[in-house]
Amino acid sequence: MTRRTTTISDRNIYELEAHLAGTLRPLAPPRDLPQRLRDRARWPAPRAMAQRIVSWRFFFVVIGGAISAGLVVLTLARALFNLTGRSRDE
Repeated sequence: MTRRTTTISDRNIYELEAHLAGTLRPLAPPRDLPQRLRDRARWPAPRAMAQRIVSWRFFFVVIGGAISAGLVVLTLARALFNLTGRSRDE
């Protein structure tokens, strides 16, 4: 099977670069974008955040979720390790 190579002249490359430079120009985001993002994020008031941290039930849910997520990641890593067939004994 023969491999074809295409030669492109420098002129064609410069024409393509000029065309892309005109087409792909940087865009400035709208001025109200940060405010819209803040409105969509809807951060709770600092007092509400402090009350959540003080709440023991919320604290245990967060800690339990973090431990559960860690165990899931560990289990997936071990499963991938075993599926690849590599072991420490080899």
